[in-house]
Formats: sequence, structure tokens, C-alpha cells
Amino acid sequence: MKLYFQKIGNGQKILLAFHGIGQDFLCFQHFAETFGDVYTIYAFDLPFHGKSIQANQASQNELITKSIWKDYLTTFLSENKIETFSVIGFSMGGRFALATVEAFPKRIKSMTLVSPDGISEHPIYAFATRFSLTRKVFKYVIFQEDKFLSFTKFFAKMRIVPESSIRFAHRMLDTPTKKKQVFQSWTGFRYLKFNLKKLAEQINNEKISVTIFTGKYDTILPSEKVLPLATKLPNVQLITLEAGHTKILDKVVEYLKKNDKML
Repeated sequence: MKLYFQKIGNGQKILLAFHGIGQDFLCFQHFAETFGDVYTIYAFDLPFHGKSIQANQASQNELITKSIWKDYLTTFLSENKIETFSVIGFSMGGRFALATVEAFPKRIKSMTLVSPDGISEHPIYAFATRFSLTRKVFKYVIFQEDKFLSFTKFFAKMRIVPESSIRFAHRMLDTPTKKKQVFQSWTGFRYLKFNLKKLAEQINNEKISVTIFTGKYDTILPSEKVLPLATKLPNVQLITLEAGHTKILDKVVEYLKKNDKML
């Protein structure tokens, strides 16, 4: 596996940054411009995203397992002469931040999660990705506009998913390219899941500093979704900001500047 990354800033602290679904390394541009004197940031284009599509030539059915991710990062860290570092993951990037901590707990200084995916799993995601038949149904539904509309209307009517989440889903799936990207990501990252008890033990044993930001108005990944991990970390900083899902990274930058804090 080959991934594109952008090295930004010249600070002494090393930070690996993982973006959300449908984004690329530019997700962290504002953060990097603000704190580039403190951090040297390696902002990745994750599989199926940005320039990594060309760099990796990822196939539609490729699986990104924790073993593959560890092998990739082992090579990356060696090539870039990185010994210790911190990680930040937004939304889907939370899965990669968690996988990195699980793989290299003794080398991690801190982990920052921003409205992270990967801690709690929505039943719809589990159903859509876990089995061969349901993956075929999922693929059929998202690529058939009328079927997708019917399903989302049903979910909204039954209050299975908030209407704001439905609107977000429509924005994420409004072109064939976006639909392909979501399908690849949902199915390709399905093995990036975690035993939270063991992960928390690693974090606590190695005294890894953990900060989790959530958005007060975030219906995509609301605050309660982080509690299964946060409650197992006695020293976690759990911060809720006045933000929805799409604007929360900017709010994190504002919060850090206002409170003169670093990750």
C-alpha cells in the first residue's frame, strides 16, 4: 500500500493527521497554518481518497486491515526517521488514529480525536458491511438514486437516523465518484475495529495523553458515541464545542488558540 502525504510545518513535535471521509490532507490545512511552528505535520490522503487513489491504485474490493496499516506505518516511520509522535483523527480518520495507537502504543505521545468514527459502530454500518450479501445490497442501493431516496425517507420517517444526517448523506453521495468513494471506504475499512478494553489498557499503561473533541450539534457522530472508550480513560480530556460535524475542526483550532493549548 502506498499513500500520499503532505509534510507541513517545521515544529519539533511530530503529528500524523488523518482526515474524514470524502476529504484529503487539506482537511488539516487551517490547523497546520496555525500551529506549523509547533508541529511538523504529516497529513495523509487515506486509501480511496485524494492523490492516494493514483499512488495506490486501490481496487474496489481492497481491505485495509490493521496488519496492513501497521506494516505501512512501520515503513513510513522508518523512512522518515520518526521515533515518537502524536496522532489526530477527524471522523473516519479516527479509525486510523486508533489503529495507529494500537499498533505503536510505546511510540505515541498523544492522541486527539475529533468527532471520531471507530469507537461506536452504528447498526446500519454493521449490517451494510459485515456480510457479502448485505454489501451487495448496500452497493445496489447507493448507486440507484430512487432506491437510495426510498431508504433514506424510510430511515427519517422511522427516526432511525436524524434528518440532518440524511441531508449530510445526500451531500456525500451526490455524484457517482462520491458514491464509489463512500462504498469503498465503508467496506474497505470494516476491519478497523477495536477491543476498547484492551486499547484503553494500552493507553493507560503507556500514559498516552488523550483529548476527544465532540460537537454539541453533531448528529453524525454525537458526543455519546465516544463514551465507550472515554469512560475507560481516567485522564481523558473530553471537550464539547459549539459545532456540528462539518465545522468542528475549525472550532478545535479556535479553542486551542483561545486557551493557549497544544495537543
